[in-house]
Amino acid sequence: MSATVGGGDQGNAQELARRLQALGHKVQIRDFLDAAPLGTGKALGKGYEAELRHAPWAYELAFSMWFWLPFLLRPLAAVLSLFTRRDILRWTRETHADVVVSTYPVATQVLGHLRSRAKRRWRKRSALRVPAASFITDFGYHPFWAHQGIDLNLAVHPNTVAAVCRRTGRPSLRCGPLVAQGFARAPERRPFERARHGLHHGDLAVLVSSGSWGVGAVRETFELLANRPGIVPVVACGRNARLRLQLEELVRAKGYRALVLGWTDDMAGVMAACDVLVENAGGLTSLEAMRAGVPLVSFRPIPGHGRKSAAAMTAAGVSRLVADGPELLEQLEQVGRPGPARQAQLAAAADLFSQDAALEVIALANAGARPLPRLRPVARVARSAAAVGFAGALGWGALTAGVGVVAAAGLGVAHPPPEVGNAVYLGVRLSPAELSSPAVSSALAGLDASAVIAEATALAQPNPVRALADEGVDVESGGLGAYPGEVGQPRAPWAQALRDSRSVQVLGSLVNEQVEALCPDRSVTAFDLWDARKAHLLMVVPNATLPLAPNGPYPRDSLSLPVLQSGRIYMVNGWRTTPAQLLTVLGELHQRLASQGLASRPLGSLE
Repeated sequence: MSATVGGGDQGNAQELARRLQALGHKVQIRDFLDAAPLGTGKALGKGYEAELRHAPWAYELAFSMWFWLPFLLRPLAAVLSLFTRRDILRWTRETHADVVVSTYPVATQVLGHLRSRAKRRWRKRSALRVPAASFITDFGYHPFWAHQGIDLNLAVHPNTVAAVCRRTGRPSLRCGPLVAQGFARAPERRPFERARHGLHHGDLAVLVSSGSWGVGAVRETFELLANRPGIVPVVACGRNARLRLQLEELVRAKGYRALVLGWTDDMAGVMAACDVLVENAGGLTSLEAMRAGVPLVSFRPIPGHGRKSAAAMTAAGVSRLVADGPELLEQLEQVGRPGPARQAQLAAAADLFSQDAALEVIALANAGARPLPRLRPVARVARSAAAVGFAGALGWGALTAGVGVVAAAGLGVAHPPPEVGNAVYLGVRLSPAELSSPAVSSALAGLDASAVIAEATALAQPNPVRALADEGVDVESGGLGAYPGEVGQPRAPWAQALRDSRSVQVLGSLVNEQVEALCPDRSVTAFDLWDARKAHLLMVVPNATLPLAPNGPYPRDSLSLPVLQSGRIYMVNGWRTTPAQLLTVLGELHQRLASQGLASRPLGSLE
């Protein structure tokens, strides 16, 4: 049981399957997300990716919550099991499975719940009757990765094993990471791979990994390395084509010596050519580097499991977590070049590859299910009460923050038509000062972009709004907006949604034409989608907000623009800029569109 969320869970499942098949056993890999009804599993997977990209603080909060409230995991597992157990149990029957192994934490919770039901006579028909094992892929411990119903927990580090054992009271063992044998042969391929990639003898080739999604501070890391003489950054962008285009353009513009790679099926060959890995997630790529004899440095780890794993790997001596750019460059020189620091880290990593997880899984299947500890009556009552409370909280979260994450992934909102061509969809959110600027109006008309105006701004300055419409600029609603000094604005999400949808009518009456799109400057909830559907409005959630905020290792006074991608929706937020800055951004945007051969279209042409 795995999941198509990133690449680590699948990679571990595939390697475990390969080892079991080599020992003569029959194996099938199933995607846990396929067990969720109506395609919601895939939607949640996209929502998780969108959360990491657009709202990492939300993922950090959710990740930390389970440390504060671990008792809520039981009711959560019950809720998840309710919607997924039918397919999971059917898969188990159809494959005549002797054991089920999870490499995905959410699947672990559901399997643990289904195993717990096996001891209750009246629930055995909806229970998992064969033993279940969990393979914990990350270094750092998290309560989500442990369930009392799981028969055997496997982890790569003793500290994780001990923590899981304390929480569950169930057998927990240390085993080697599930890394393909090809990585062990990476040192043999080093001369050939370095020559193939054009790396010289004295080059310090630094592999920058950001997972299959290409998330994190990749550009910051890339610029730090590319500006250091003697270092050649090798960036694995995964399936993030946008990131790859950005970095390739940066290489051309500044003449950097670097290798920018997309998705590759031969990561062992890439690692064979490199001297050190800079990682930010602590996932399968980190374990592959350890097997390939490539030392690790953790820099700007992503929220949640990335930070937890980086700290745990540093404590285990298999990586080094650095705080800033200068320390990163210093540590890369230490562990990237031959010496005692490099040797010590590689020796600590080599110790991890001992017991084989496949042998432990076979032993569990042969031994059968182990008896589960019985719960005290007080614990049963407490868990039932927690389940009721949690179900209500989960429903409310799904209607508000959960819908916002899914909408950011592009579900339930406006999309470009099927035949996009070489075009992007562009809106500009105007502040009151920018709305009254004739130069901004002319720039908008020349770009063929939508002017996104809040109701409060439009009511305060109706004449400039009419002037924009008279110039042929597409005017769309930015929602209710803020009334300066007014008390009692709607705070409940359903009230906000209703007022925002009514703002379209107000704006339409000012410009004497139909306003088709609503672009609220906040997270979208289920109430927004419902009201927009009733009013036949386009709910627009941009793929990216421009300009990018100043970031990176060096001071930057100017706001920057990314490489634009055809078929995406961009929102220029004028509330972040002065009118003069907005004009500069719009001028640069016009040049960027021309240089990339793209046209811009207003938001009203979405569907």
